[in-house]
Amino acid sequence: MEKSPTHFRAAYPLLFISGILLAGIIFAKLFVQELLLLRISEATYLLFFSLVLLQFIINHTNTTYIEGLAVYLILFSWGILLFFLTKEKNLFQIPYPEAFITYCRNAVVNKLNVCIPSAEANAFAKSLLLGIKTDANKELLNAYKQLGIIHIVAISGMHLEIIFKNILRITSWLPRKKLLMAVELFIVLGFVWTYTLMAFASPSIVRAAVFFSIYYIGKFRGDSSFTLNVMAGGILILLLFDLKNVENIGLQLSYAAVLGIHLFYPLLNKMMPMDNPVLVFLWSNLCISIAAQLTTLPILLYYFHQLASMVLISNFIMVPLSTLLLYALALLVITPNIMGFSKLFGQIIEKYIISMNKAISYLEALPMNHPLLISFGLEQVILFYLALLLIYAWLYTKRSHWLLYLTGLFCCYSIIKLFSTG
Repeated sequence: MEKSPTHFRAAYPLLFISGILLAGIIFAKLFVQELLLLRISEATYLLFFSLVLLQFIINHTNTTYIEGLAVYLILFSWGILLFFLTKEKNLFQIPYPEAFITYCRNAVVNKLNVCIPSAEANAFAKSLLLGIKTDANKELLNAYKQLGIIHIVAISGMHLEIIFKNILRITSWLPRKKLLMAVELFIVLGFVWTYTLMAFASPSIVRAAVFFSIYYIGKFRGDSSFTLNVMAGGILILLLFDLKNVENIGLQLSYAAVLGIHLFYPLLNKMMPMDNPVLVFLWSNLCISIAAQLTTLPILLYYFHQLASMVLISNFIMVPLSTLLLYALALLVITPNIMGFSKLFGQIIEKYIISMNKAISYLEALPMNHPLLISFGLEQVILFYLALLLIYAWLYTKRSHWLLYLTGLFCCYSIIKLFSTG
């Protein structure tokens, strides 16, 4: 049975709430000059009056449509109010044990300095593991950027996923008692947030840490987990702490990639069922790259006006290799130096890093690696996402009328451009 919009809102309340709040924030930002003509106190009184009026409407009507509209307007008004309240400073600020975090970070840096003596490999390991790019080779980072895989060097959810899964493996022997599960929750979130702060709390890793925290707290409570709900909850929390996160390009790309993987990866992966485990791994890796590129493409073209021509090939090759390297570096950090074992392991990692970076330089020097210059405006971004939504609906429901809507969308856009005077 096909679900109605009401069922959808009931299943994804955080997605609904954060979406309307975000719409109010964007509205306030677009019309900031007009809104700032009002003093904050006057705007607050105006919003308060609108909330009282809407509450009166809700209490004195039995029409579900009017009630739904009132809820929309209330959340939209709260989004505008959030914009005003966070103009000068963040709504919330949480202190953290800076001395402890610095001690942990220095311990990891010292271990890498001892076990990976090569300057190039050492700088790359620090950049990949902790986000320290002060000594990183700028030409090498530019090669990663030209190939469209700079996200490999950025601290992201891939790092936290390794910590998250392996800590859960360690704590899996604990009995499933409520108290011990609470201890497990404390240990997992403690490691996740300690590493997040060790990596200087960059926007991408903070997003991932919030994502994992919401997911695991919900799992501890026994709640059903919906990825879209978790993502929306993460956006809501980040907006409450710092509204400027909306404008962070890395955060936009990060959420777009996660959304693309969540929506399109299962559909693409089922298109070619295979039995061979090697082919299954390769096809799965390719599907993840395609799904992430589908939803991040318009953002990249809007901000940077170009696209790496080898982005799919480089992601297909380098993402598994960099994941293996991350596992190796994490293992190196926790390995004691018994009989010089960690130093030997560090030398192996050093040679692996140098070989991987040589492969990057080789790919970057290939004649086919030329950036594709494509410029997207705001209307093209909106059109792309609308078309992508219709394609997803067609793939998900297998109903051809979505293709008819897609054709109508492009026809309308073509007619508007044809008669446009601009």
